[in-house]
Amino acid sequence: MRRRTVTDRDWAAAPDPVLALAQQDLAFYARTRDRSRRMHYATELGALAATSSTVVAAGLHAPAWLTALIAGGAVFFTGVRQLFSPAARWVVCGQSHETLRRAVDRYRLLPPAQRDAAAQAALQATIEEVGNHELREWSDTQGQTQAPAPGQGAAPPNA
Repeated sequence: MRRRTVTDRDWAAAPDPVLALAQQDLAFYARTRDRSRRMHYATELGALAATSSTVVAAGLHAPAWLTALIAGGAVFFTGVRQLFSPAARWVVCGQSHETLRRAVDRYRLLPPAQRDAAAQAALQATIEEVGNHELREWSDTQGQTQAPAPGQGAAPPNA
């Protein structure tokens, strides 16, 4: 499977560059949403299977190395879930895709003669709003998993 590289010229050279940019963003959000959904299910099922298998292996008096190996798998899946947050990414990309899809639909419902600068500006504003919202959500998610650096709201150790 090859990755397709998208350049800025792909949408900038289109007859309606704002619509082409919105469609490019829609494709990105759809791919990311679907990939995040699959990763979410894989990590949840993997963690569930590994955790339950650990209990079964211990109950069957399996060798310690096997029980530890299975438990390590459960820890791995939990770490992947915490590190990549696929469930949160799935939700954010789903919201972004839906918001942008509705804006594109509103734009496309206009007769071509009415797709003037104001309509293009409204679509462009939605594209930017969706991008800013996704960036804020990502930033908030990253802020929850990391402690603030010294001098950025962290209290001194012995204060």
